[in-house]
Amino acid sequence: MRINFSPEEKLRLLSTIQVWRRDQLTQDMFRKLQVKYGIPAYLIETLFWHLEILDRLQPVSEFLVFKGGTCVQSYIDPMLQRASNDLDFNTIIENPNALMQKIENLNTLLKDQGIAIEVHGIQYGVFELESRDAVSGTLNYRHRMPSRFGEYERVAGKDVQAKSIRVQINYKHSWLPAIKKVTKPVEFLVMEAAPVKAVVIPHASIEDLIVDKLLATNEHTGRERFKDVYDLMVLLNLEYDRTLVNNKLTLIARRTGRDAGELIKSSASTVMAFGERADEARGFSSMVARGGKELIKNWEMNCEKTAEEIIRLV
Repeated sequence: MRINFSPEEKLRLLSTIQVWRRDQLTQDMFRKLQVKYGIPAYLIETLFWHLEILDRLQPVSEFLVFKGGTCVQSYIDPMLQRASNDLDFNTIIENPNALMQKIENLNTLLKDQGIAIEVHGIQYGVFELESRDAVSGTLNYRHRMPSRFGEYERVAGKDVQAKSIRVQINYKHSWLPAIKKVTKPVEFLVMEAAPVKAVVIPHASIEDLIVDKLLATNEHTGRERFKDVYDLMVLLNLEYDRTLVNNKLTLIARRTGRDAGELIKSSASTVMAFGERADEARGFSSMVARGGKELIKNWEMNCEKTAEEIIRLV
């Protein structure tokens, strides 16, 4: 069963948005940014919703540290940024039940503020718990937003107009949510569209993000690794503190019984191996802004340079 929203229902959904004006949330705006940055308009829309969701998390932000590929984009030049789907966090809360209660309290607040609403029996604007992964220590939430491109999602046996963003919160890393927390405004390329307010949230530092990507590239397979290799490529060209990177790697190695030097060498090996897959990397370039596309044109050479920079950490 497909449900089509009436104009009034669509306007009601858009009225819940706090960070953007209604006239900014148009296909024309998304396509304008597509022309400039070279990222498909439907992915540009996701970046608009990312900023809105980060703002909705403000009441619990003291317990969270923004991390992952989407966080990386907040540090780098807009012309090097890439599209990303998920919002990832570490938390200082060790008990998953306590964390779930915090999110439930947030949902109540969002409903009281009229930000989380129900349309045709479908919840928009709440953080819905999808799953709990006890092995990785992650709570996986879904946050449903309106779709300006008429995308549909299957919910409770109905096809409804929606665009869902996954929000993942890791409580297993509560022992070290960040080696250095940086509270700063979110700086995605869509800031060019001039949101009505800045969104300030605790970020993992550049050093934390480098370590996370080094660990991610210890896995030698999977298409997701192209994103991780690319993120390392741009992060390692920023100013960062090598001592902090090595300190965090040492702490993680001690806790997991691994060798920090071997973690670094394994990451460099993965980056070199992915450098030989330039044709596949060009397929990934569709989600990268124009400056990043230039990096991908010289993928093999840039992977070699990145691997050299990684090895220097030993």
